[in-house]
Amino acid sequence: MDLVERVGAYAGLAAFLGLAILALLYFSQARDVRRLREWAGRAPERAAETGAPQHYLPPTAIEEVSKRQRKPLLERLRRIHVPQARYLALVAGGVVILVGAGLAAFQLVGDDGQAGSSGQATKRQASGGGGGGGGKSTPAAANIRPSDVTVAVLNGTTIAGLASQVGEEATADGFTLGTVTNAARTNQTRSQVLYRKGQKAAADLVGNRLGIHSEAAVDALSAELAGSFDVVVLVGADRSG
Repeated sequence: MDLVERVGAYAGLAAFLGLAILALLYFSQARDVRRLREWAGRAPERAAETGAPQHYLPPTAIEEVSKRQRKPLLERLRRIHVPQARYLALVAGGVVILVGAGLAAFQLVGDDGQAGSSGQATKRQASGGGGGGGGKSTPAAANIRPSDVTVAVLNGTTIAGLASQVGEEATADGFTLGTVTNAARTNQTRSQVLYRKGQKAAADLVGNRLGIHSEAAVDALSAELAGSFDVVVLVGADRSG
């Protein structure tokens, strides 16, 4: 919307100036048409004037023409034909409209370039990891939509609410949140991403987004606690900071 407002401002200014110039040209043309009608209404008078005897000058000899001096520069400048004011105004209006359109196009192209750079930066950020982590990324993980991955969170510590905190981070990154509960063991020091069979790429994506670099296949006990899931995040004491 901000881009539309800025481009619209340039286009509106150019259109306003163009309409003003067209209005001036319209009134000037109307004045000329009125004069032409008045002149056409005096046709009988002009016919009478043309009936008067005409006088012709004798032809000038070639020798006299060759002897004539060139006219002064100032007089020649006076004889230079200058276009009427309305044509000059029309040219000026066209230049103003072209300049306004050029500014609007330049603004539009510049904003498109900035949007493209922002989009590339967003893609690099998505592939480079979220949640403050610089985890690894694989081509298979880049093709997975976070909303298609169900993440269960198991609290492997005695810190209350730590699993819910990690679950909120997973939801903020676009993942579908599954079961949030306590793990079978509460002495987990380092967080770990566990995955069921065939979900290694999804685990890479979750670990990359949450900044967890340790991955392993899920064990039977954790799978039973997690219920329906694609990836299990076993939260350790390192997430308490």
